Amino acid sequence: MKELINESILSMVNDNSMSIGRINSLIYIKEFIDRIASKHYLTEEAAVELEQKYGVRPNIITWGDYFQTEMATSLMILPDDEFLKAVETLNFDMVASWIIFSEKDGVFFKWVDDMHATITACKSAGFTEEEEEILHLKILKEYYNGLGLVDNFTESEMHWFSAFQEARVV
Repeated sequence: MKELINESILSMVNDNSMSIGRINSLIYIKEFIDRIASKHYLTEEAAVELEQKYGVRPNIITWGDYFQTEMATSLMILPDDEFLKAVETLNFDMVASWIIFSEKDGVFFKWVDDMHATITACKSAGFTEEEEEILHLKILKEYYNGLGLVDNFTESEMHWFSAFQEARVV
């Protein structure tokens, strides 16, 4: 049986700490991330090793598990409208990551790494808009590589992305 809500946040759901809208968003995040990620957060071998070492199997195995539990716990204090904005930002970033990096070669990946290293070595605050964009590119690159993003986006997600991107420009 497929879990909709990760075991680690079930108590938050059961004690009515979350609205139905937030629960639905968390279910969507898990499904969305698991659908577009070709890699797992934790390999099966690592999960078995941890289970043998500690006597319990980890409950965060997929990237969908990770993002669902991370968003549920770290954004718990946010009002629902701000939580929804965080979910939308994550969706946008995942699609943008795939669009930006899926057709790039190693030269671009290296450029992002080199520019990020240069920027962060020089200062820790007060970044220009261009520097902020490069710092964000590094995050998107990490999503692309770390999750092994693949084009399993739905037509409605791509339409939403296009509309969201157009709205940001205006």
